[in-house]
Amino acid sequence: MPIPRRLLIVLTIGTAGTVVFPITYLVEGLTRPGYDAWRDTISSLSFGPTGWVQRLDFALCGMSVLVLALTWRRVLAGGVCATWYPALRAIEGAALIAIAFFTLDPLHTACLIVIVNAMVVALFVIARRFWRRPLWRGWVAFTVACGLLPMLVMPFFGIGLNPHSALSAYAGLFERVATNADTIWGIAILARLWTHRSIGI
Repeated sequence: MPIPRRLLIVLTIGTAGTVVFPITYLVEGLTRPGYDAWRDTISSLSFGPTGWVQRLDFALCGMSVLVLALTWRRVLAGGVCATWYPALRAIEGAALIAIAFFTLDPLHTACLIVIVNAMVVALFVIARRFWRRPLWRGWVAFTVACGLLPMLVMPFFGIGLNPHSALSAYAGLFERVATNADTIWGIAILARLWTHRSIGI
């Protein structure tokens, strides 16, 4: 069934919100004295006089993901994964909002773990939906790859958090690669939906 244009517009708005997230922390990192995006974590931008910018960035991204969760619920209605995929995205969105307030450990790290795991599982869940749809089966490998990426990269990020590790100089890079997997996936899927509206999902 074709996806209504109004739902595609809302999906576009939600996806745009997730794209603004990395743009904001990249700009903030470039303008923050002494900040090294290769080494330093995204969350370290939450501290200092302008830390409110990154905290707001987390919250706005979380709200965007919640919008996506609600919209995907309608897009997937009546089919495989119509409940679990939106639910997992909602958990991810709520944890992103929470991390804006919980800037200190252990709650901050707990929120990060929830975000990454919800993102990964959601991608595997939607891959199952694609497998059931012949016109989307070619997207299964891409979706699974996006889900595997954080699983492969996050351990290097964890090691890099140790200042004595040889990987510490690249901890920030590992975090950015791992946490943007579903944003990349979302952009690609959205482009597919706009150019092939008649096939549904």
